[in-house]
Amino acid sequence: MILVGDFSVLHPCSDYEVLSEIPQLLKPTFPNRPEPIRVASEIDLQLIETLRTDGRAGGRAFAERTKLSEASISRRIFQLEESGLVRVRGYVSLQNAGCNAAAMIRFSTMGSPIILAQALAKRLRCYRVATIAGQSEVIACLVATTPLLLLAELEEIIAEHNDVVIHHVSPILDIIPPREARQVLNSTNEPVIERRATVRRSHFQANLIRTLQSDYRMTLTAISDVVGLSGPCISERVQEVIDLGLVRHIVVVDPNFLGTPVCAQLRISAKRDFKKIAQEIAETLNPNWIFLCAQTEQILVEVFVASEGQLVDWQHNIMKIPEVASVAYSLFSAVYKQDFNWFSSRAISLAT
Repeated sequence: MILVGDFSVLHPCSDYEVLSEIPQLLKPTFPNRPEPIRVASEIDLQLIETLRTDGRAGGRAFAERTKLSEASISRRIFQLEESGLVRVRGYVSLQNAGCNAAAMIRFSTMGSPIILAQALAKRLRCYRVATIAGQSEVIACLVATTPLLLLAELEEIIAEHNDVVIHHVSPILDIIPPREARQVLNSTNEPVIERRATVRRSHFQANLIRTLQSDYRMTLTAISDVVGLSGPCISERVQEVIDLGLVRHIVVVDPNFLGTPVCAQLRISAKRDFKKIAQEIAETLNPNWIFLCAQTEQILVEVFVASEGQLVDWQHNIMKIPEVASVAYSLFSAVYKQDFNWFSSRAISLAT
């Protein structure tokens, strides 16, 4: 469970407004990425689904699903990765990353929300930054190792931007990642071999996790060069951190590539047992991300959709869940940063 700081000294929460106007087109979710030159084909969708099943799948697995040659598959995957349309990254939970404070912050500015969003996207502790359509507001997910550091980060932001006010704070209790990062690990039911933790082993393990966070599909040879382990050890160590659940894979796809350029954050108020409701939403509706907010027992759900009509469908489907009191959403006019690589340059808590 994530420990959160007491943010009650900040401005109280306010309800999201349901916006009726759709922004023209969501900017690329990931900075410095070229505009996609095409939308995903049926073959591309099959490749993406294969990656979601196995982030380190080899050419044979793709060939069996698509009926294309391994050479053709390798070229296509290389092109998708080089263009930034599809990436496979490693995901580490906040708990394993040693992060004990997280919050979704909504900033209001008298100046340019674009300038503010660009500035926040450069900050180490800001991991998800977006401007809100039709408003001079920016929403950002902040993560820190302690509540004091998170509050210090907020103070620095306010000090550097005199025209900014903290409009809304939602301390995060936990995060539910995309489905592939929630898959049951070690599905072979074979027991994971327990190994004695040593300083040297923990050091290599932490470096290995950081490497997989950056590129989950990195070859064993390249991983060996990065972490400084001999080739024969790498395969075993990679499988070990995966089986232990220390790092899981996420398939990051440009939403424009999938024809879902509209991004929104839904705010769900629950009458009771909001954790159970969040799990039901994750299992039945499969959104991109779910953030459980501690103090107000609310759920923030992030989705990419093709139209506002689909957002209305999301609202209706969630309202059908017993104990859901209300659902509203905020449309993002642009997403400047989406990162899950919590403190990859810092110490990572490792299983013994």
